[in-house]
Amino acid sequence: MEVGKLKKVIEASFIAFIAITALGIYDFIIPLFTENFAESLAVIGTIISAGYFVSFLIEVPIGKLVDKYGRVIMLLAALLTLGIIGIFFYFAQNVWHVAGLVLCFGFGQIMFWVPSTVLIRDYSPKSMFGQSQGIYLTFSQLGWILGPFIAGIVTGMYSDRHNFLIYSAFLFAALFITPLFFRKIKKRRVKLFKGKHKARLTFLIDSFKKYSIAHKYSVPLYMLSFICYVWIATEWTFVVLAGTRVFGFSESGVGIILASMMTMQAVLLYSSSYLMDKIGKKYIITSGLLLLFASTYFAFLSTSSLMFIFCLLLAAGSLSWILPGTEAYMTEIMPANIMGEMSGVFDTSKDLGFIIGPFVGGILAELLFGPVTPFLFVAILAGIGTIIAGYIFWPAKKFKIKKKRRFRLFAVSSD
Repeated sequence: MEVGKLKKVIEASFIAFIAITALGIYDFIIPLFTENFAESLAVIGTIISAGYFVSFLIEVPIGKLVDKYGRVIMLLAALLTLGIIGIFFYFAQNVWHVAGLVLCFGFGQIMFWVPSTVLIRDYSPKSMFGQSQGIYLTFSQLGWILGPFIAGIVTGMYSDRHNFLIYSAFLFAALFITPLFFRKIKKRRVKLFKGKHKARLTFLIDSFKKYSIAHKYSVPLYMLSFICYVWIATEWTFVVLAGTRVFGFSESGVGIILASMMTMQAVLLYSSSYLMDKIGKKYIITSGLLLLFASTYFAFLSTSSLMFIFCLLLAAGSLSWILPGTEAYMTEIMPANIMGEMSGVFDTSKDLGFIIGPFVGGILAELLFGPVTPFLFVAILAGIGTIIAGYIFWPAKKFKIKKKRRFRLFAVSSD
């Protein structure tokens, strides 16, 4: 690994690690904290999904603001906003307080995710897109490991409410460190968008249209990302609830399980992203989706706690074979001067996943087999994703799109 070329990628990833540790604490504790005020799985899933519905609505506007005002300014605003929200969570007293703060969190997290991912794309060296994403996702996974581990310990020693103070402390630490690393951002110069930006009431629809015609892989990548984030939302909501309600784990025990799942991802991330650059992304992505299908299906069928944990570890590791590839493809195919806007569109796939995962999972859990039912839902989606990846990425010659003049809006600039 050439450290010099990846210095800024590593610095941005380190900031993300600190912030994502806080988000890991939040994602672990929010189902348990909401359960204090509402026991229904459907209500808990709906409240959590509502925050991501807000995220879905503001992805593209935030992406445009990132392009206009800069990555660092938006990142600082996000860290400050999320930190303040954590303090308000600490004082929440009823389900309406929690629901309102979850909506605010949905707004604040997009202010973080869009500029942080665009920073990585700005500084990714050519021919090292996969490795850059692997480094960023590895640092991110360290946060997802540390977050639930801390949350489980704090809950066991004090209460779930105290986690929000730790959450805010991490975000304020990232807020202090960010200006030390980044001041001026030099944008990556590859593809440029030559169309005119128009202020329209329908700009959200226009942005989606622009994204859909950018490349033949745009829509398939969106669908695969959606499937991955349905699983991520499911694991952070229903691993906690299934672990405590079905398999009898303590809150600390579930925290250790989630931390172990995130460790599995972290261990595999860089090696898989390195292989993607060497042998091709399509092979690794398809294998990851197939593994996700098998592991979540058998997690649904599990009758013992050991079998359940083993399947969860495999399912968590499968994401390391998918996400670096989808993110690397995005870096390659999207024009640089609208990278924030297009990243905002692409990231709505994540929000849809986070909306559908808890919402549909909560309803299915309430109506069918309890908190393990959402794992079957993920297995079905992963099977569909395997078919999509196999059909789109592998027989490239069979995937033909009629050439339209609109595709010529994207031109390659000379370096």
